[in-house]
Amino acid sequence: MTDSQRIEVSPPPTRHLQPRAPRQRTLIGGLLLREAMAQQGIIIRNVSPHGLCAASRGTPREAMPLHGEVVCIRLPENREHLARVRWVEDHAFGVELFSVLDVEALAAANRRRNAHFLQMLDPVVRPMAAHLSSI
Repeated sequence: MTDSQRIEVSPPPTRHLQPRAPRQRTLIGGLLLREAMAQQGIIIRNVSPHGLCAASRGTPREAMPLHGEVVCIRLPENREHLARVRWVEDHAFGVELFSVLDVEALAAANRRRNAHFLQMLDPVVRPMAAHLSSI
């Protein structure tokens, strides 16, 4: 057997998979920054301390980030995180962050940013909740 034949039949290297960290669902606007590309608006669907899932509607398939590409994700309050793209599917993609994301601080900032919406919705939502709990 030649060396090239051995390579063809040898099993792929074992990947040491770690369990996925719990995700926190969210809908936060952000920006995808890439080398030699215009910035793209994204919606961040969920986050964990080491990664996030985002979607980019209306973006042509060829403008989506590539698997393995290093990108920058700009979150609200201009916080930027370098990340490696781990998967891409249709208009969604997942990244592994190079630094730890403070999920609690992000959630708190999001609540502060949306406090006025919650105050406007409260008079509508509270009566609905009371009605539904009485059924």
